[in-house]
Amino acid sequence: MFSIYSMYFIFLVLFVDKINVNGLDPSDIVIVILDQKEGYHMAHAEMLKKNILEQAEALDKDPPKIILSHKLNINGSWTIIPLLNYLLDTYSTSKWFFFCLENTVIRLNKLLSILLKYKENKNIWIGHVLYDQEPTIIHHFAEHKKKLKYPHIASGFGITLNLLANLVHKINEGDRPKDDFSIDASYEFASFVLKVGKGVRLTHVSEICIISNSECATYPRFFHPCDSSVTTENIYFAVKTCSKFHIERIPVIKRTWAKYATNIGYFSDIADKHLPDSFIVPNTTQGHCAKTYSILVQADKILKKKNLNWLIISDDDTIFSVARLLRLLTCYNPNTPVAIGERYGFQLWDSDYGYEYLTGGAGVALSASLVHEIIELGKCECPSSTTPDDMYLFGICLSRIRVQPVHSSMFHQARPSDYATAYLASQEPISFHKFWMIEPQTVYDEWFAEADKFLITVRKHTEL
Repeated sequence: MFSIYSMYFIFLVLFVDKINVNGLDPSDIVIVILDQKEGYHMAHAEMLKKNILEQAEALDKDPPKIILSHKLNINGSWTIIPLLNYLLDTYSTSKWFFFCLENTVIRLNKLLSILLKYKENKNIWIGHVLYDQEPTIIHHFAEHKKKLKYPHIASGFGITLNLLANLVHKINEGDRPKDDFSIDASYEFASFVLKVGKGVRLTHVSEICIISNSECATYPRFFHPCDSSVTTENIYFAVKTCSKFHIERIPVIKRTWAKYATNIGYFSDIADKHLPDSFIVPNTTQGHCAKTYSILVQADKILKKKNLNWLIISDDDTIFSVARLLRLLTCYNPNTPVAIGERYGFQLWDSDYGYEYLTGGAGVALSASLVHEIIELGKCECPSSTTPDDMYLFGICLSRIRVQPVHSSMFHQARPSDYATAYLASQEPISFHKFWMIEPQTVYDEWFAEADKFLITVRKHTEL
């Protein structure tokens, strides 16, 4: 028969096990801020670091170890996997590793309370779960018998030391991602964990939020413009098109975002009386490097002549919010070489030859000074007319002239339906790409018309 003391002892053991007898201090956590080298992004990463340190001081605790990934100079660090060996080697006595972006808000005390619920000696990772309703191009059209759970990276996610060590062990055995292209780091990391982490799946934690509320331990901060200095008069829009799409696509562009563009040109393979602002450039059925390079050469002359600050290169099936684009550009200096868009990676698992680039379909914003540098002295002339233009001009070329592309999650290479609903809910998109199986006018009306309605319509386009 149990005595009351025996019952109390059993209760105490169970309770202590539940709350983790060792406790958890901020110093047991490594916070990895996946930031970028560009000044605006570095500044926000430093602000987040400072805020976390102040919270630890208010708790009268030793602070977490905080890493700004850009300082490590590890190729492809934004895809997470290249960081894992370094983290294990350097912080092998830590209990948790929490990954986030520079726009992630962290309430340290609440985050500690969440991590305390889990045993760090287990293979555990936690975050805000996203999943695909159907196979999508941005996730390599992958099909899973069960929905693959992947984290909302701007909300942050945590993995235990135990899981980190197991992943590193598999990497060192040669078990690493084999896909040539890196598109969505959070999805690809989740695929990797599922494959090599003995079936470990992401655990959803509601306090790791997408939209802020009083219970949130973390959530992404919405973008705020830096000032109001950029107007449509500062920008030149270059639309890549060809004759077979003049009737199908150009009228859509004119009815939607192009009516707000003060300076715009259409770059095609033939002249068209309905396109007075047009230029003839070489066309190919693939790659388009010569075409895009010709656009850069022509645009450089226009930027200089009109004293413009920015060039936006867009496909003829890309839908924009011009107003949101203007807001974004206020945070960057056009007098320095800057390229902004959606970042992809090619063979980033190869530290010698892998590189990142800005994917063209999402739209690319280039500072005037960068446009001039790209074409100066033929530094970046295309190897062939059919070389993939974005991979070469906005990847290899930028690396050659020592300019790192700037990633903005507000640019989108695919359609709204290709992204998780919750993912889009946490941001203000600037662009979507592809007219395939959608009504592009509806996409513009749903996502961008409200933001653009305060802009002045430029009435100068001849309708087709």
